[in-house]
Amino acid sequence: MPPRTQHQLQQQQSQASKKKLNSKHKRMVNVCQMYFLDYYCDYFDYIITRRERTKTVLNNLHRSQNPDMEWRSYVNNETAMLRKRRLKPKNKDFEIITQIGQGGYGQVYLSRKRDTREICALKVISKSMIVKMNETDHLLTEREILAASRSDWLVKLLYSFQDTESVYLGMEFVPGGDFRTLLSNCRTLSPVHTRFYMAEMFAALDDLHKTGFIHRDLKPENFLIDGKGHLKLTDFGLACGTIADERIQSMKIRLEKIGDKFTANQGLQRSMQERRRIYQTLRENDLNYSKSVVGSPDYMAIDIVKGYAYDKTVDYWSLGCMLFECLCGFSPFSGESTEETYSNLKNWRTYFRRPRNNDGTYVFSDRTWDLLVHLIADSQQRYKNFEQVKRCHYFHGVNFDNIRDRSPPFVPSLDSDLDAGYFDDFDNEGDMAKYAEVFNKQKHVQKLAGQSNIKPPNFVGFTFKHKGELSNIRSMFETNHRDPFSTLY
Repeated sequence: MPPRTQHQLQQQQSQASKKKLNSKHKRMVNVCQMYFLDYYCDYFDYIITRRERTKTVLNNLHRSQNPDMEWRSYVNNETAMLRKRRLKPKNKDFEIITQIGQGGYGQVYLSRKRDTREICALKVISKSMIVKMNETDHLLTEREILAASRSDWLVKLLYSFQDTESVYLGMEFVPGGDFRTLLSNCRTLSPVHTRFYMAEMFAALDDLHKTGFIHRDLKPENFLIDGKGHLKLTDFGLACGTIADERIQSMKIRLEKIGDKFTANQGLQRSMQERRRIYQTLRENDLNYSKSVVGSPDYMAIDIVKGYAYDKTVDYWSLGCMLFECLCGFSPFSGESTEETYSNLKNWRTYFRRPRNNDGTYVFSDRTWDLLVHLIADSQQRYKNFEQVKRCHYFHGVNFDNIRDRSPPFVPSLDSDLDAGYFDDFDNEGDMAKYAEVFNKQKHVQKLAGQSNIKPPNFVGFTFKHKGELSNIRSMFETNHRDPFSTLY
């Protein structure tokens, strides 16, 4: 067999380079890139800061009355620091203060790290449950997004680790509660306040899209309010591949089964006040509404529910629904029941109309409605990117570059760094009733997981410790006097 020519080799290499990686391999490539980038940046930062400490000690030795003792002290401190760097975080390193959240596979606790006194929201998730429900990819994706985040708009990861039974995500604690609570208390927001929050939501979403992920499950509960009143996006568990099979398949079947029992005109004939009353009553009476495992299609784009191919603009649809609710007091497709909501979504082209007040005037201004019809629309008609959103008339005059420097409409009133008053009280029966469906599913999954003899896996590369800002590395690039060692970057 004749040897291959150089031209044939080049052709084969070209063909190989054109082959697309599947989603699993893409994820592994991204994980490796982030791991090595984080590892070497942290390693070089340590070397540079150690050299600076050594230089300082050497300069001071000639003035010291006991240079040998001072040098031994320096060496012992460096040894202790190296030992501490090698230690991996553990569950016992965190003091549990109170529970602030409940999910289908675990809990969220307000916690404090014992040695550094850092406050964090510690998410504890059962390994056996997520493996049994095939949620491993979703968990790892959430961990990757959190670890990679350098944005003020996205909740940051401080620590991640695991033991034989559970995985732990120690995230920054955002004390102001979620946007749903604010919206429920206010019922509706003024146009000025709505525009402020929508601008922040789009800015947060753009930073997520820059990571290459789509959120797919945006709703008011996914935006948290920090101590200064600004928003942060969270809950990235569904931002990977396809949405959890159980949930999306259930929603799709439900949508297909909706017949002609409900008509679009039936809902449109109701007044603004009536639709608002129905929606608020539904949320107040059905305590499980916002905590539902399966979920309601109030904010989810029709592309996802029907199982169509989709892109990041499905998140724009969700923000459009939230804009609608902020000003009207109800979501655009809400009905008297979840079934009617599904019917309204199924017939969304007929049902989505510009609402009027009792006096016949439009609820939305022209510029607000123009934005809405470019968000809640067929995928081809939606805005395609953040630049289009920023240029629309609705956001005229909004400076997205300094929006976090503006004064928010609402600033949480906090007694201390440990104030969890804006979260559900898990010692209160009324608050606990909201999670009845979540607890029922958890018991069911725990039973299934208990029947399995498969040992929960150890997730390679899961451990993470935040490194602060790596200020020494950044400062070298911001000044003209760079350490020669920085050429290794």
